[in-house]
Amino acid sequence: MDITEKVGYCLDRSGAEVFSIGQSVCGEDILCAHCGSRLGKQIIVTAAIHARECYTALVVLRQISEFARRGRGKGGAYFIPLVNPDGARFFESGYCGGSGTLERFSDRCREWKANADGVDLNCNFDAHFGSGAQNVREVAPHGYIGEYPLCAPESRALADFTERVMPSATVSYHCMGGELYWEFFQKGERRRRDKKFADSIAKKIGVKRVDGDLDSAGGYKDHCVLNLGIPAVTVELIKRGKHPFAPSDFDEDIERNKDLPGFILDLLYGEK
Repeated sequence: MDITEKVGYCLDRSGAEVFSIGQSVCGEDILCAHCGSRLGKQIIVTAAIHARECYTALVVLRQISEFARRGRGKGGAYFIPLVNPDGARFFESGYCGGSGTLERFSDRCREWKANADGVDLNCNFDAHFGSGAQNVREVAPHGYIGEYPLCAPESRALADFTERVMPSATVSYHCMGGELYWEFFQKGERRRRDKKFADSIAKKIGVKRVDGDLDSAGGYKDHCVLNLGIPAVTVELIKRGKHPFAPSDFDEDIERNKDLPGFILDLLYGEK
């Protein structure tokens, strides 16, 4: 069972409300599960926006089962375990799904981060688009910004869904480094609020909070901070190692992060 099949299998049996927020380049559904109440504050948790980081989805699957087991009186969470299903399949097996781009790069599947069109989804959002230090302007395994902001169906679906939900906060899982990124040109009270939020999460899951704008741009976290004005963090799992990682490499992070969504809702309600 590959990670795409595992996500579908686990969501079908989760007891959560499961639906698609859109489709990938190759027509795969981008699945989302909602847990908790639709009333009150909501958060969005995403993973596997980068193909070679697809096993971050395992952290989110565990969070869904933990959230359902514990239950909550207030608020809810939307979980999107696999933002980039085409890229995940390509990374795991070299499957191209009819994509000429993936066929052209078939010998580089184990380093692949992009979608089936070669767009790095976490450089494709409308937040200082194209100004990142590592951005590139042609199809590549990673770093290609795309022709224009949100040109990729996956990033567009995630941005549209986020703006419909208007969450109180978002969390995005990547790997590696054992770090947490939160800053994107906030000022004044918003910056103080977001720094406090990031610090609480970093301490909770045992990662290092990294300050500064870091010459990055066009990411989902950046979009949420800049355009929606909400606290948003990117968590880099696995403190050390080398790509590609195996599912078992995430065991420690799965345990550390299993109850983070409930913790975040408690933060947002002032109960932590």
